[in-house]
Amino acid sequence: MAPVPMGVIGLGFMGSRWARALAEHDGARLTVVSDVRKDIGEEIAERYGARFIPDPLEAAAHPDVAGVAVCTPEHLHVDAAMAAIEVGRSVMVEKPLAHTVAAAESIRDTAARHGAAVLAGHILRFEPRYAAARSAVHAGEIGAVRAVRSERIGLVSDQRVLHGRTSIALYYGVHELDLCRWFAGNVESLWAAASSGVVESAGYPVVDLYSVGLRFASGAHGTSMVGWCLPETTPGYGVAGFTVIGDRGAVHVSQGEVGIRVVGNDGLRQPDVYHSPEVGGRLFGALGIEADHFVRVAAGTAEPRCTAADGAAAVNLALAVERAARDGGVVRP
Repeated sequence: MAPVPMGVIGLGFMGSRWARALAEHDGARLTVVSDVRKDIGEEIAERYGARFIPDPLEAAAHPDVAGVAVCTPEHLHVDAAMAAIEVGRSVMVEKPLAHTVAAAESIRDTAARHGAAVLAGHILRFEPRYAAARSAVHAGEIGAVRAVRSERIGLVSDQRVLHGRTSIALYYGVHELDLCRWFAGNVESLWAAASSGVVESAGYPVVDLYSVGLRFASGAHGTSMVGWCLPETTPGYGVAGFTVIGDRGAVHVSQGEVGIRVVGNDGLRQPDVYHSPEVGGRLFGALGIEADHFVRVAAGTAEPRCTAADGAAAVNLALAVERAARDGGVVRP
C-alpha cells in the first residue's frame, strides 16, 4: 500500500510535533506544510522533504494530501478545516475544535454534509493510561459509573506561549470535560466558580482557576477543577488526575506520576514519557498513537475515535463553564 499523503497547517508547539510524527510514520508521507512564519515553514518543509505553502487555505485543499492536521491557534481552525473538508479531505483539528460553539458546530455540520472524516484532537483519548481506564469502565469492571472527579492545574508559565490569548476552560477544560463525557456520558447541567489574580499579576487578564460541578443525563455526578495558577517551580506537570467511581469499584489515573526524575543544576525535571516521548530518535506515546490513528482515518480504514461532534460538545461545555462562573446558577449546556 502506498504511503498516505498528509499535510500540516500551523507549525507551532503541536503542529511541529504532528509534522514530525507524520513524517516518521511508515504508512504516511508528509507532502505539504503551512505556517504564517516563512522561515519556520521552509525549515520544517526542508527537514521532512515536504512542500511549503504559505497560504493555509491553499495548503489545506492541496490535491496532494489525503489528510490534513490543523494545528493553528483555535480562532483560526474554522477556515483551514473548512477548506479541507469541502474538497473531501480527512481532517484532524487540534483541541479545542474551535473558539466558539457556533464555529465548532459549523465544522461538525459541514463535515456531516460532505461526508468528511474529522478527528477532534483530544490526545488524552489516545494516552495509554486513560485508554486503559476507559476499557476497564467499558468492560463493566467497576459497575455502573456513579461519579467522576478530574483535576488539571497547570503553571503560570503556560503564558509564555499563550500570552493570554485563550481561556483555561478552552485550553485545559476541553481535555477534562471531554474525558468526563467519555466516561460518564452527556452532561445534563453544570455550575461553576472561578478565581482570578495570580495570572493577572503576571500581566495576563485571564481567570486562574475554575471549580465545576457536573450532573450527567445518566444520573451520575462529578467535579472538575482546571487552572494554570501554580508557580513555575512546581515539579513536573502541575497537578492532574482523573477518577471514575462505579457502584462496584473505581479507577484512577494519576497523570503527575511519570516514574522518572532527572535532577541537575537546574533542579528537578520530569521527562515526558506519555504524550510525545522520543525513543530511538522517533516520537511515540499518545501523539504517536493518535497520528497512527489519523493516518488510518485518512486512508479510509478507520473511523475517528473522537469525532467532530465530540469536539463540539467539549467546546460547548467549556464555554458553559465560563458562562456559569460569570452569571451564577445552574447552566444546561
